[in-house]
Amino acid sequence: MKHRVEWHVLPGWHRGVRTAALLCLAALAGCATESEMYGGIRSRRGGAYRQWVRAREVRDASRPELTGPLSLEDALKLALTSNKSLIAAARETDVARGAVLEAYSNALPDISATAGYTRLDKVPSTNIGGVSVSLGDPDNYSMGLEVRQPLFRGGGIPAAMRASRWYSLLSDEALRGTVQQTIYDVALAYYDALLARHLYSVNRDAVESAEAHLRDVQAKRDAGVASDFDVLRAEVDVSLFEAEMIQQRNRIHVAKTRLLQVMGSSQESDIALSGELPYAPMKPVLDEAVRLAYENRPDLYQAELNFRLQTEALRIARSEYWPKLDASFRQEWANPDPHSSSRIEWGDAWTAGVSATWPLFNGLGREGRVRQEKARLRKREIELADAEERTLLDVRQALIDLRDAEEFVESQRLNLDRAEEALRLAEVDYRQGVAEAVTVTEARAALTRARGFYYESVYSHAVARLNLQRAMGILGPRAGETWESQNTTARTGRITDVFAASDVSMDRPSAAPSAAGNDEGVPE
Repeated sequence: MKHRVEWHVLPGWHRGVRTAALLCLAALAGCATESEMYGGIRSRRGGAYRQWVRAREVRDASRPELTGPLSLEDALKLALTSNKSLIAAARETDVARGAVLEAYSNALPDISATAGYTRLDKVPSTNIGGVSVSLGDPDNYSMGLEVRQPLFRGGGIPAAMRASRWYSLLSDEALRGTVQQTIYDVALAYYDALLARHLYSVNRDAVESAEAHLRDVQAKRDAGVASDFDVLRAEVDVSLFEAEMIQQRNRIHVAKTRLLQVMGSSQESDIALSGELPYAPMKPVLDEAVRLAYENRPDLYQAELNFRLQTEALRIARSEYWPKLDASFRQEWANPDPHSSSRIEWGDAWTAGVSATWPLFNGLGREGRVRQEKARLRKREIELADAEERTLLDVRQALIDLRDAEEFVESQRLNLDRAEEALRLAEVDYRQGVAEAVTVTEARAALTRARGFYYESVYSHAVARLNLQRAMGILGPRAGETWESQNTTARTGRITDVFAASDVSMDRPSAAPSAAGNDEGVPE
């Protein structure tokens, strides 16, 4: 009797098995869906937020909390030790030092040790005089030491070592560029905060003057000399200046927040800016400015180093056309004796020689690499020329901005004198009944605008000077100076030398002291 067994496959069962198999393979391969990957990132971001909350309760030692007056020099000192971007850039120099050590591996010998154990299931034997004699031992032990010294790589070895040194210099210049950018950001943020403080002071003085005028108008109305419209107009004048004062106060807070961020300091700091917007007229010469820029700009040095680094990369690619020559030596200890497997005891053997390998054809791989490196070299050459043209443009633009800013300051200085005198005359005429209240209002608004324009002109001059220093590459260390080898005093000494000529008080030479503004009571 025959029995037949039939299998009834449920519909879709094979698809489920196939899907389950694919999921198992994906799990074994360590694969994850996009939602799972994003879930892990969100979890990490949540942990970062909880860490930030804890840092608010426990003071973060990595971000110093400041109190009291803060000068530009102190701000720069703190930034050079606490700015996160600068600290991260400094770590790249460690990578470059590692690359230099790695490059020496192309020239130094390669020494390796080996050890092994082998168990034979059957040992060869021979019959001697009717007696079976084993020719080995089932347990085999061995140890070895091999030294391989590269002798010739077609010029690739010295090219790789030179390339590592160029890369080390490139990382130094990248760090120098980050230092100069940090100095620029700190100085610019400090100037922004100073400008906001001065503009707040201007509008605060305008509010006080408008309130005093309002009291005069109210007194005249009570005496029957002024109308209700005059009082209403004076009240609107006060409200407008108060609104502008509030905006400038908010601008102070925003500017200080930005300053603390670039300094790497805690946002809980309570600082009061002790500096002034600098104004020091200067007449730079184009040729001298361009010379300094060509000798000190970090981006020019980076473009030059990239070109030289790519030159070495092309040499390394071309070295693949040449034969490779190596010397080798191997010392081996084994049981059974490597000279005679029948001797069940430890013995040693050594070998030495020279080998040469000359790849004749590898499927056009070398030709493709050489062509790529040639194209990259041409690209680096173009980038170097473009960097030089951009440097010249930056210097010219900075000189034009500096000249225009100086003219702007001089014009606003004269305009401020006129606006002060106009307000004084309008107030005198109003008290004598010659002028109307609207005349005083317009004169006060004109003086407020003139004061604001004056401070903005001095700010523009300070920023233009800062831009020129950055265009010439003289903010911070000069080319060839190792930043990490200098202590904080030496670093800031170099920086303060740059700003020393600019440490001039902003107070303008005028008989009216109110033009410079009184910053007492400014919300710090």
